[in-house]
Amino acid sequence: MNVNVFIKEQLLEMSQKLLNDHCNHEIIQTKDHTLFPFLYGKYALMITEPEPENDIHIVFDGFEKFNQYPLIAIGNWKANAYGQALYERYQNSYLIKLIDPQIQLRTLNMLRTNCFIYIDSHHREDTSASLLEAMYMQLPIIAYASDYNKTLTQNNAMFFKHSNELMEVLYSLHPSKAANYGVLMKQTISSQLEKLHLMH
Repeated sequence: MNVNVFIKEQLLEMSQKLLNDHCNHEIIQTKDHTLFPFLYGKYALMITEPEPENDIHIVFDGFEKFNQYPLIAIGNWKANAYGQALYERYQNSYLIKLIDPQIQLRTLNMLRTNCFIYIDSHHREDTSASLLEAMYMQLPIIAYASDYNKTLTQNNAMFFKHSNELMEVLYSLHPSKAANYGVLMKQTISSQLEKLHLMH
């Protein structure tokens, strides 16, 4: 399917009300610190499908080399051999925190709300709409430089293809720059949603 057609259909499915209901900003509660000690500091977040084509190992390698703050990766790590291999390698890492996707929506939104940066590693169309939701939640985004990611973000995100490129972007980020990218992401998706729903 054409990337533009896929994105148009995806945006039409994701009504403003659905996004508002699903993408609530959540503050960190005391119980969250107990479950997720990394919340005391800066962290990056990635929601992904552990498929070989998504080259998640490139992202993990980049964060290990960067060595500044952890990456929290949510995915079904037991779904296939690739995911299991990543789990075996990184389950005890202090820089890569692997989380099962079977978490409450409130917990997911809390993790999204408070992350410093959102990483998207999908190489093709993201049927889960996680990138779209991250944009709607005003998260600064570093995405794999795929046609889908570039088209959906209208080239307004930060992009990488290799771990060294990812590291360069990470090193260049400071809080005000990240915040500005977050605002840009929200403006980009809001504009697309408004335009589409005015036409239908």
